[in-house]
Amino acid sequence: MAERILYFDCSAGVSGDMTLGALVDLGLPLATLTAELKKLRMGRFQLKASKATRQGIRGTRVQVLTPGDKGHRHFSEFSEIIEASRLSSELKERGLELIRRIYAAEARVHGKRIDKVHLHELGSLDTLIDVVGTLIGLEFLDIKTVESSPVNVGGGELVIEHGRMSVPAPATALLLRGAPVFSDDSSFERTTPTGALLVTSLAGRFGPWPAMTVKQVGYGLGTKDPGDGRPNALRLILGETEQRRGANQTVLVIEATIDDMSAELAGYLLERLLASGALDVFLTPATMKKSRPGVNVTAIAPLSLRQEMAAIIFAESTTLGLRCHEVERQVLERKVVQVSTRFGKVAVKLGLSGGRVLNVAPEFEDCRRIAARKRVSLKEVQHAAISAWRHLGKRAQK
Repeated sequence: MAERILYFDCSAGVSGDMTLGALVDLGLPLATLTAELKKLRMGRFQLKASKATRQGIRGTRVQVLTPGDKGHRHFSEFSEIIEASRLSSELKERGLELIRRIYAAEARVHGKRIDKVHLHELGSLDTLIDVVGTLIGLEFLDIKTVESSPVNVGGGELVIEHGRMSVPAPATALLLRGAPVFSDDSSFERTTPTGALLVTSLAGRFGPWPAMTVKQVGYGLGTKDPGDGRPNALRLILGETEQRRGANQTVLVIEATIDDMSAELAGYLLERLLASGALDVFLTPATMKKSRPGVNVTAIAPLSLRQEMAAIIFAESTTLGLRCHEVERQVLERKVVQVSTRFGKVAVKLGLSGGRVLNVAPEFEDCRRIAARKRVSLKEVQHAAISAWRHLGKRAQK
């Protein structure tokens, strides 16, 4: 069986609107994208798609129109919009994770706590639409793997709220940690903070084109045409590669063993790592030298997040050193389906191998929320979800 793979060609940079444009150019219907984004219930907005050219390259430009939106939002405001939406649990979780990363980067730039930062332009609905819209596009196109080329940041200077600075912008530079970048010496900002967020959050590998059968090529056009000989366009290549469910994937394991950190710090560290893209984090009791009780912090993350994971552990723990090594892991294909129970709708996660379901797990947050609202036990809701999934499977076989 073939598996779909998406390759970001960022030789001309990357931005949120360019990513949406390239996904629409690949076949994501604008009507479908708009309908899914309306599940955010965030107020008036409109998407416009048009064909245009940049340096002779024809592609799609997507404009996000949000009349009356003034931006200037805190993370909690975006979080409330996402949590109250009708998006799937998986999209909510991933969307919150990405939005939190951009606020964390800005918080570090300004030396503030993440809950004290309010973003100006990046706090607009445009940012939320670019991020969630990209996740919707990947889901619609059934993309299982994302890879990317090195990222062109451009050059020159830009004027931001705090004055004139060289490209890339401070938040962009932080979000690109761990990713290979270069500058073409143009006087143009080719990679925006949202673009940097998307490519570093989604890509599991940076490098040359992967081995694949090319199926489609889409171009997402930026607003400006710098006219410097390089088209202001993001190229997305949609391909297929032989499906290797259960095959090994290379990930990073980063560890620290600590004997002088409070339980409160340990819990907060775990939350920060997960929110910043770690695949898993766990704390293991350890007995250290001089018979001191300690804890071993282990984070598993994509290779591209090495610098970010290290920075968080150093900032939020008391360790003076880390151990890092690459390992291979085996994973099942993951799929989320919605089932209807007598208590309400629940998302159910499936683990598959070669199309065969091996594991079934109701989404915990869905079950917990329903259990609290209906005043029934969590176990009842979980059992009802599994029974509904089994009934759905039997109906599909008839």
